[in-house]
Amino acid sequence: MILRDLRSTLRLAQSRPLMTSAIVFMLTLGIGATTAIFSVVYGALLRPLPFPEADRLVQVYGSRPDRGWANVSLTEANFWDMRDRARAFADFGALHSTSFTLTGFEFPERVTGGQVSTGFFRALGVKPIAGRLLDPGEDERGRGEGLAVLSHAFWSRRFGTDRSIVGRPLTLSGASYLVIGILPPGSPWLDAADVFIPLIRRPDADRGSFEYIGIGRMKAGVTLEAATDDLRRVARELESAYPETNAGLGVAVQPSRAWIASDDLRRALWTLLAAAGLLLVIASVNVTNLLLARASTRERDSAVRTALGASRRDLVRERLIESLAYSAAGTTLGLALANAMLTTLKAANPAGVPRLNEVVLNTWAIIFAAGVAILIGVATGLIPALRIPARDLMSALRGGQRGATVDRGQQRVRNLFVAAEVALAIMLLVGAGLLVRSLVTVLSVERGFQTDDRFVFTITLPAGYGAPRIRELNRALLDRIQQIPDVVSAAAVSGRPLSRGSTGLGLAAADQPDTGSQVPWGTWRVVTTGYFKTMGLPLLAGRNFDERDEIGEPWRAVISKRVADLLWPGRNAIGRTIILWKGQNNSAGEVIGVVADMRERGLDVDPTLAVYFPANGSTMGAMQVVMQTRTGRHDVMPAVRTVVAGVDPTLPVSNLLSLDDIVSASVATRRMTMMLTVIFACLALVLALAGVYGVLAYMISQRTSEIGVRIALGAEHSRVLRLVFVQGMQPVLAGAAAGVGAMLWLSQFMAALLFGVQPRDAATYVAVLAAITVVGALACYVPARRVLRIDPATALRAE
Repeated sequence: MILRDLRSTLRLAQSRPLMTSAIVFMLTLGIGATTAIFSVVYGALLRPLPFPEADRLVQVYGSRPDRGWANVSLTEANFWDMRDRARAFADFGALHSTSFTLTGFEFPERVTGGQVSTGFFRALGVKPIAGRLLDPGEDERGRGEGLAVLSHAFWSRRFGTDRSIVGRPLTLSGASYLVIGILPPGSPWLDAADVFIPLIRRPDADRGSFEYIGIGRMKAGVTLEAATDDLRRVARELESAYPETNAGLGVAVQPSRAWIASDDLRRALWTLLAAAGLLLVIASVNVTNLLLARASTRERDSAVRTALGASRRDLVRERLIESLAYSAAGTTLGLALANAMLTTLKAANPAGVPRLNEVVLNTWAIIFAAGVAILIGVATGLIPALRIPARDLMSALRGGQRGATVDRGQQRVRNLFVAAEVALAIMLLVGAGLLVRSLVTVLSVERGFQTDDRFVFTITLPAGYGAPRIRELNRALLDRIQQIPDVVSAAAVSGRPLSRGSTGLGLAAADQPDTGSQVPWGTWRVVTTGYFKTMGLPLLAGRNFDERDEIGEPWRAVISKRVADLLWPGRNAIGRTIILWKGQNNSAGEVIGVVADMRERGLDVDPTLAVYFPANGSTMGAMQVVMQTRTGRHDVMPAVRTVVAGVDPTLPVSNLLSLDDIVSASVATRRMTMMLTVIFACLALVLALAGVYGVLAYMISQRTSEIGVRIALGAEHSRVLRLVFVQGMQPVLAGAAAGVGAMLWLSQFMAALLFGVQPRDAATYVAVLAAITVVGALACYVPARRVLRIDPATALRAE
């Protein structure tokens, strides 16, 4: 019987190719989009971490409420003390990020580095794919110096998966390191650096720089609360032992499930999945409406079959098999569409989506698609199937005649579905509109710096270079780069613009009383003389750095306007004394200049409280060179590489980006969320309006005789047209009202994704309502105009 029903479905599909194609197309869109986004959500957020018993893994933070820090990295000395004193952990390790210059090959290369204690990889529970990892005690002085472990990505890229690299030396920043092992692939932490070396414990370890990531594996049976209490005990002991540096020290423990993505990214991905889900629901409702329309044309056929002995079960089974067959076809094509969407998304490579390169249509995605297909097949088939016994046999047989009246019950159901489609489309359109306005606001915000024709690249300096040699290198490099014909100006800075992480310090005014309140926390940069000019950052007061200025005591600083307004509101800050690293070493510095504010940590973050120090005398290991060019193209880079090689052939040049590219990357997640939501919203709008058009066109076809009689009895065409148009617009307006009401409530959950736009932004709602009304009216007017082509005589003869 099932095979017979399948053959019947195939014959029916061949007899109505347009309707069949429309049904399969809508299901393909809905299932494909939902499956693709589900694959991203699963791969980025739900897929288990590549560590055994990952639920026992935690990240340990320090906290300093007096500085407004809820979660901050550990200091070097505090980590070692926590490792020694904590009782709740089977293993406890730390990671400190650095960089190296790899030499000994065709050209020098900058590689990222990680200094790790021996407990770091043991805590993660990973095993090498070749060689070994660090043994206990190899983070002690005299034990592990000169050892290196390679990440899988770096090993594959640089050495072509050659396992013979184990046991061979590498020259990193002028020092020799023996490769002892290769890590397995995975994220996070295993790809946090190209090369990992031991973090050697020092007797004079610093307690003032919060730069060490702590990772712990809790002992079996220890809860997160118990581990937190244990570390709080340790923090109290450290505060008592070192009150000058650890006053107010606290701890925070974060479970490993939080490693994958930030809260904002989680919200963005779940929002995208919800948007794709709404699109799927709209497609399913449209399919149900089409199947309802088809079922109403087959009532007489069903009645005849019933009269010949077919049971209700037979008819319901036939309808379900028909809808399941359509659903299966839509799922097959939907999986192909999902795969294409994933390929496109990975090629675009939006920044900030974790493990995106590992996302594939895996077993879970296929199971998800199959489950969705079955659910849709049953739902879209059951509703039309349940209409079969709704009328008695004789009524059904009479209903098959040409002059039969329209089934009002079915018309109400179809109108209800149209209203639901419009409501869901409104929700998607409002969400997309809010995201578009938010992105526009972010991109138009005052950045404080110029991006046109400006580029940034990194030059890594060997650790053995002292301050005098670095000064000469800076001067020689920048002078020669500025002599390149297409370069307008060049400068160096210790931190790349729009980098979320940065070095910080507490700030205070020396001429203001110490109230003991929370210390303002700012960021600091080391810059060369031409930095402000090259970045287009105006000097508002005072002077710039010159050759007289050296980093260190006596400190001289240029501060941002926000710092000046905070510490000396309404007064001139030039010549005043600022307290630097307040609460740490409380160094006094002279303010020699004030520059405009920059959004250095992101366009959606407030302008930075920034303090700038002169590069003279600094030992910064990596220079971020900023260039303003005349061409605005990368053509100057060959000349730059030649200049760098001429000054020092061991210096690697890397990470070349335009400032426009950096700005674009900083909003990549917002742009991805906005673009996909807009695409889903547009598709939803098209599907919803197709539903409006289809229902009204079907209603007119069913009421042709009635309309012909009305016209024959003297009804004006315009009046009949208005009557049909109003009937078509009723579900559109009802759905619009319901969608706006639902979105007014749901929009509060989008607040975290928005910037500079309120979740209930009136302009967005009005624009979407106007658009849906105009397009809905057009979708109703086009089929309604068929009324004007109805010939009363022909309609009456048909009757």
